[in-house]
Order: sequence, then structure tokens, then C-alpha cells
Amino acid sequence: MLCFKAHSQRIDTLWMVNGTRIIGELRSITVGIVQFKANGSAVLNIRRHNIRTLSATVHDFKVETLNGEMYFGKILPSAQSGYIHMMGQDVKITEIFTLYYFRSGIFRQVQGSFSAGYSFTKNSGTGRLNTDAALRMQERHYEVRPTISSITSFNKDDSVSREREDVNIQVLYDLTPFIFPAITVAYERNLQLGLIRRFSQSVGLGTKVLLSPHLHARVVAGIVMNQERYIDGRRSGNIAEVPVAFTFNAFKYTAPAVSLATTQTLYFGIRQHGRTRLEGETRLAWEIITDFNVNIAVYNSYDSRPSVSANGTSDLSMVFGIGYTF
Repeated sequence: MLCFKAHSQRIDTLWMVNGTRIIGELRSITVGIVQFKANGSAVLNIRRHNIRTLSATVHDFKVETLNGEMYFGKILPSAQSGYIHMMGQDVKITEIFTLYYFRSGIFRQVQGSFSAGYSFTKNSGTGRLNTDAALRMQERHYEVRPTISSITSFNKDDSVSREREDVNIQVLYDLTPFIFPAITVAYERNLQLGLIRRFSQSVGLGTKVLLSPHLHARVVAGIVMNQERYIDGRRSGNIAEVPVAFTFNAFKYTAPAVSLATTQTLYFGIRQHGRTRLEGETRLAWEIITDFNVNIAVYNSYDSRPSVSANGTSDLSMVFGIGYTF
């Protein structure tokens, strides 16, 4: 019985700068946080600069550093404080951009976040519910990023209005440490701009333009094919556009932990007489307790040729929520 229990638990080891030694399971390193599950305890989220070294030899790991280097294999402790040893080299822990290990199956590591908020206006008798969810699933050379967001209104006459919806699945492949092709399928809805639904399929090529311990940015450009349906019943057929997407993330790890993330995508119509669109989301989150945060999200949309011109060419929504990361 004792033998079975010993083999059922991971024997990864984490040494803290203050001398503490923790036995358990190394889960991942991302956005400056080391996830480590101590045996018989919950998952610990530890800042990278508090770790002296690590040992994890049960699984193979993928490590990507801020300067674009990639390492694969076992993690051995280093004689230098603040380093690990992989593929015959010492790697500085605070320079690690991402780290995750390989499990059996398609995806090796799943991380994500969920946020929800509700507001009520007494004069109009209208309540608004906003929800957001994002996952990140990784393999050796590629990752899948599903995201979903929605804003729903509950009106005084008991009617429900799905004002805004966005479902997006993106697949990225590491062609080189800094270059990656991307495939995306998406569904959108925006009643303010007269859009009942938009289905999109795109392919593109991206690059990481900024990697630092506190700042990450990337740009993706390609071609997208849309099919749109409007509130007056009209359908667009196939619409080709050239998208340029910019994603920026900023992090502050010391208490209180604060993060800022924005994605802005500009679309240029190919055969629509100069039509341009902008879709974006910006989120500011403040961690109140471990894994929980309060956040403000701003959604912005612009269409130079909306289907319902009476509503204007732009839409801006600001929502407050409480979020959970895992």
C-alpha cells in the first residue's frame, strides 16, 4: 500500500530562495507565475523570482525563453541560484516565458480564465449580464486558444436581448521561436451595428514583436472570409478582408497583482470600396485574492459601412466583472 502511494504522486522538487523545499508536481510557468501542486495540498502560485531552482524528471517539458530560445526535456536543478538546467545549459527562471509538461493525449496543459458581471438600471428596468471565458491548450509545437464573450440584456417587459456575442477558436503553430502561422474560426453578433451574425474563417502569419518579463506583444496578418446576416434579413455572401491583429499584455506580479490586456484587429475590405472595420477588447484586472480578480473590460467596434447606418458606425461597451483564473 505504501509503495502504491509513493508511485501515485509526483516527485518534482522546488527550492525557494528562503530555503523552503517543496515536493509535488510542477504544472507550468506562464505570465511570471509558477504553478506547483504540493503533495497533499492545493496548487501553489509562486512568483518566479522567489524560486532558487527546480527539479522535474518524470515528464518532458517545453521551455520558451524571452529571447526566443526553446528547450525540450527533463528539468534538473542548477548550482546557480535562480536557474534550472536543461539540454546541458543553465536557463534563468525569470527569463522563462512559458513552461509546460507533456501529458498523454492531444493537449499537454490547459489553462484558462472565467469572468462574469451583472448591472441593473432601475429607471429603465434593464439588467445586463456579461460573461467571458478563455482557454489555452498546448502541445509540443502548437496551441489552441478558444475564447467566448457575451453581453445579454434582460428588459422590463421580460424580453431578452443578445446584444453582443463573440466566439473565437485560434490554432497557432511554432514555425520558429518568433514566427507562427495561425488559423482562426469565429462567430460574432453585434445588434448595435445591425449584425445578427458573422461567421469568419481566416489564415495568417504572426510574429512576436515584444517579449519581456512584464510586457508581451504580437502581430498577426492574413486573409479572412466572412459570411454576414443583418437585422433586416439581408445576407452578404462571401466577403474577403485583410486583417491585422495586434495583441498586447502587461503584467505586474508584486502585490497587488495587476494585468492589462488588449487585442485590436483592423480589417481592410478587398472588394468593398474602402470598407474598414475595427474589433477590439481591452481588460484591466486586479487580483484581490489568489486566482480571483476584479476587472473592467471595454469592447470596441467600428464599421465604416454598417448595415444599419442609423445606429452609427461605432459601438463601445464597458463592463465590470469578477474573474477566476486556473
